Amino acid sequence: MSYPPYGQEPRHPQGDPPPQQPYGRPPQPGYGAPQQPPYGAPQQPQNPYGRPPQGYPPQNPPQNPYGAPPQGYPQQPQQPQPPYGQPPYGQNPYPPQNPYSGPPVPPPGPPPQPPYGGGRPPGPGGPGGPGAGGPGGFSGPGGPGGGRRRRRGRFLAVGVALVVVVGGGAIAVSQHNHGGTGGTGGGGGTSVTTSTSIAGGSSWSRPSWATAANDLGPADPATVVTGTVYFAKASPQSLDEYATAVGTPGSADYHKFLTPAQFQAQFANRPNAGQAVVQWVRQNNMTILSQDSESVVVRTTVGKVNSVLKIRIDRFRHDGRVDLSTTSQPQYPADIGEYISSVTGLTTSSPVTPSFSTDSVKKVRASASALKAMLRGGRSFAADSKASPNDGGELKCSQYYGQNVATGYPPGPGADSTPPTAACGYNPDQLRSAYGVEASGLTGQGVTIAVVDAFASPTIGADLAEYDKETGLPPVQLTQVKPAHYDSDSTASDAQGWYGEETLDIEALHTMAPAAKIVYYAAQSDSAADLDAPLQTIVENHSADLVTCSWGILEDVGDKADFQAETQIFEQGAAEGISFNFSTGDNGDFTVGPDASGSPTVNEPADNPFATAVGGTTLGIGSQGQYLWETGWGDQAYPMSGGSWATSGGKFEGAGGGGPSAVFAQPPYQKGVVPQALATRSGAAQAARVLPDVAMLASSNTPFLVGESTGGTVTSEPSSDGMGVVYQESGATYGIQQIGGTSLASPLFTGMEALAIQASGTPLGFADPDLYKLYGSSQFRDVVPSPPALGHEPEQVAGDSAGNPVLLVGDEDTSLRTTAGYDDTTGIGSPAPGFLTWFKEHPSGS
Repeated sequence: MSYPPYGQEPRHPQGDPPPQQPYGRPPQPGYGAPQQPPYGAPQQPQNPYGRPPQGYPPQNPPQNPYGAPPQGYPQQPQQPQPPYGQPPYGQNPYPPQNPYSGPPVPPPGPPPQPPYGGGRPPGPGGPGGPGAGGPGGFSGPGGPGGGRRRRRGRFLAVGVALVVVVGGGAIAVSQHNHGGTGGTGGGGGTSVTTSTSIAGGSSWSRPSWATAANDLGPADPATVVTGTVYFAKASPQSLDEYATAVGTPGSADYHKFLTPAQFQAQFANRPNAGQAVVQWVRQNNMTILSQDSESVVVRTTVGKVNSVLKIRIDRFRHDGRVDLSTTSQPQYPADIGEYISSVTGLTTSSPVTPSFSTDSVKKVRASASALKAMLRGGRSFAADSKASPNDGGELKCSQYYGQNVATGYPPGPGADSTPPTAACGYNPDQLRSAYGVEASGLTGQGVTIAVVDAFASPTIGADLAEYDKETGLPPVQLTQVKPAHYDSDSTASDAQGWYGEETLDIEALHTMAPAAKIVYYAAQSDSAADLDAPLQTIVENHSADLVTCSWGILEDVGDKADFQAETQIFEQGAAEGISFNFSTGDNGDFTVGPDASGSPTVNEPADNPFATAVGGTTLGIGSQGQYLWETGWGDQAYPMSGGSWATSGGKFEGAGGGGPSAVFAQPPYQKGVVPQALATRSGAAQAARVLPDVAMLASSNTPFLVGESTGGTVTSEPSSDGMGVVYQESGATYGIQQIGGTSLASPLFTGMEALAIQASGTPLGFADPDLYKLYGSSQFRDVVPSPPALGHEPEQVAGDSAGNPVLLVGDEDTSLRTTAGYDDTTGIGSPAPGFLTWFKEHPSGS
């Protein structure tokens, strides 16, 4: 779904997004069937891939981020600041300590304490409930979902994030020839690995919302805060180099993956880092909640942080609530700074949102037997050709694209003929057929896939069992890894808002790779730090071959320290052969939708060069389950006015995220593939990392059918360990829903990669260099506008919440455009059947 869930976004899930929620937009009414008209009458910082793009934030910021310091600010010596804020790579950007791994391995010091503590930022509201359409018609409108939680006056309980990089300082970039020859895509020639190196000094950046205009003054010194201190690596540059080389075709280290033990031995922390940091924490009377070989989790007060780090933490207006941030560069003793890579979790910011939105959650109105027949109908359906009104006077939805013509309605702006009625939703057999999965004979056998979301659906086991029975899929092999408690500051609405994301992710994965093992990791909350914690657990234990995440947060909104933590996780995953896929979000360039940005931006962690960013498409499937066409996802709904469609008054319905990063420079694998006009679109002198990398089905106008229990009442009670809460749900009812968003695209693509792993017998690991090598080949379909098989952009007729007819038009995505070749809507394209066996046929990547 869509970072909200992505679908339409968590670190929002993807699909149409819930309350950045999990990714997404606020709940929108779903579409029902339009009434049948009378006959005949229409009714950043520098990074491991090169220098950061120029032209973003100024290279020489003012000496004080506010200009003249507010009265009472501590006077600090001026510190150099990177042009993009917090550098994405610290010397050891590990994520926070978490409850998922085995017993922690403590450095010398006290025994481990229970993990977590402190408050959390607000989470997303729940998705809207499905509404009712007429019998046999389109889905009715979704009920209003909970808006993003606005926790007024809670700044005394939330955690504050300190963004710190010390012990070696700012990041410079160097390139190293690592042997071998590169492939044809992504630049070709000699295999070049790009790494970070220590340039000296320190760097720090406040969040974009922590401005003088939003400053409400000092935070209460008694406010309790919790943060994670990461120990510095002895040689961070070597890790950067190896992570790049192991995924680059032609490199001498290509696919020479390490075990976790080999990784720890080869990329050790600085000697005595853990012992020195723990001693420093104790000497300053701060509480150690937990510790392991890579980090220590600390709880203290704002007053203590101010005193120890010689800073001031203030309250700031942000997104309808009050958040906390430091106002100056934290300072460390000279004998401690060299042991610290970064500190995360001490600044509050927007919750991560899933990538699916309630715009794409539409109840299919039909009898239970009709729904079961549709789900079990296989890939082939009869050609009804024309939509006759049913007893309720509504048009029938189409079981495949173009099945039923919306008789009596005028043509759309791009076609001369009457549009079809909107798609009911595709079943698993249709998707497996269209993308070439069924014909391959591959099932994902022997592959383990991890899904990371926030919270955990209480009905997931029963829902999956019913869905598998209805669709004819084999029983899913699912393991849930849940914390002993959820954040005590989370709410029932927060938790319930993520249940649909989990269901979508797992059912989409199971559709594409029905024999793969799926491990679901439930984060303690929807904060970035808590969502990163399971990712660290996965690489520490190598518990999966692939990881899919349908959530994200705007690049300029989140805690910049998370860039470092996530990069370190992804680099370790690359070294071990673990792939990370993230949805790009469901609001296009994010200048539209809830909490729209003032200028185009992208989601993180999808922006990270060591992750694969998955964008969205609109997909046409034929009567026999055949692939007809695909174009970029960007949905608009146009009402009828005066007997024709009012195409100047459209309503934005969601679009795949994409565009240039303001944090990461262009990685080597994108050179020669991404047009310079896209990489430097903001007027930068140097090219940026551009999203997405690939794309698959995401449009809620050609959606996926999901089985899920909804409408229940979620309640909480204190956890047995006394450190948080647990949730129960009662009264939920199972039903079938239509879901879209990049929250769907990411697990679909991850399922395709699972089949490629099964075929080749080896992990893919850091896959981006290989993917760009396949650009322009038969392994990927170039997704273009007005696809030739259709002759125009997709147009379908549906009904709005009141039953009034609307024309749904595709491939209209904010400032992003689908074009021939690489584009910022669909990347290099969608995987073709040949992708599934390419790695088997090319074990050396050449």
